[in-house]
Amino acid sequence: MRARVNLQITASEVRLISEDGTDMGVLPRDAALELVRSRREDLVEVDPDSTPPVCQVIDHGKYQFRLQQARKDRDHD
Repeated sequence: MRARVNLQITASEVRLISEDGTDMGVLPRDAALELVRSRREDLVEVDPDSTPPVCQVIDHGKYQFRLQQARKDRDHD
């Protein structure tokens, strides 16, 4: 399953995590989107099953790369 990104996120509130892992608290989705746009980053839903969903401020390309690296490492074990 692919992660939802930016406007694909449908929750009204999200728990926002910075790129370095710092919890930035629960924000309305629109406020979180505004924040990531101002930083020229993306809002990526990393845990859709949490209430509220957990989203990270990160470049979507970097996020995809990290997932690929984790899969490679897992497949080589």
